[in-house]
Amino acid sequence: MLNLRRASRGFTITELMVSIAVVAILLGLGVPSMTAYIEAAKLNSAAQSYLAGVQAARSAAIRQNLRTEFVLTDTPVETANIANALVPAANGQNWVVRVVDPTQPPPAFLLIEARSVNESAGQTAQAILIAGTGAPNPFNGVLPFNGFGSTADANNYFFALQNPRGGACAPAGPMRCPAILVPAGGLARICDPLVTAATDSRGC
Repeated sequence: MLNLRRASRGFTITELMVSIAVVAILLGLGVPSMTAYIEAAKLNSAAQSYLAGVQAARSAAIRQNLRTEFVLTDTPVETANIANALVPAANGQNWVVRVVDPTQPPPAFLLIEARSVNESAGQTAQAILIAGTGAPNPFNGVLPFNGFGSTADANNYFFALQNPRGGACAPAGPMRCPAILVPAGGLARICDPLVTAATDSRGC
């Protein structure tokens, strides 16, 4: 009887090693760019969060016709009476929106909204620095709005965002870091500090 058993052939150890080496090279080439993409996405997500907070503060000021503040802080936002107990910080990662309490002697505030950097794993690496231009004193982490929706001190404010885990901001580093511009009129927007053309709406 003829033996019709089909000859089977597997992979040799050389073929397996070559395949593993090719996969390792491809992963080595792809991981850095993927990491950079993820860190940039985290930074853009943080920018949207901060912008939403600033817009919420301005809306509350107009709606209630009261001084409203967007405050950066490192104080945990879960703290009781956070509107009054927080310590402003110019590079705080948490933010709070609070409005002046008209029923209490100033300074007394009511909480409108709060956001902790720990609420989203995508924002744990973000830091934010804020500067007020034209202000007589260094900015202390408080962005105030009046009942008209303008900045209460008529100054422009600039939020410079960074993500240290992704590297330094361009042009010194690889990160394309967005910023948030709040002019005296109060209409905040995300902008790109690297865009310098006066006719380009992306610029700051």
